[in-house]
Amino acid sequence: MEEIDIKIESNIPLPEDTRSGSTYPFGKMGVGDSMFLQLKEGDNAQRMKNRLSQATRTFGKKQEPQWHFVIRYRLEGEVSGVRIWRKS
Repeated sequence: MEEIDIKIESNIPLPEDTRSGSTYPFGKMGVGDSMFLQLKEGDNAQRMKNRLSQATRTFGKKQEPQWHFVIRYRLEGEVSGVRIWRKS
């Protein structure tokens, strides 16, 4: 079997993890607080709710004790969107 010539290097810093930042300000929410996110043109309400559900679950599991959120489709005024409440 042929050996591959690979250079091993030391002291190369790891890149920063850009995935750890949240697009949404969940960390600023207190219990009972809520926020409304307007459905953007061309977006699908179910997909938006699924995205937000995954984002709140991922964020909430990293908290100690774990945080819980409730997400509901809403029509507020004449604006369609999703409202998120922090439950605990």
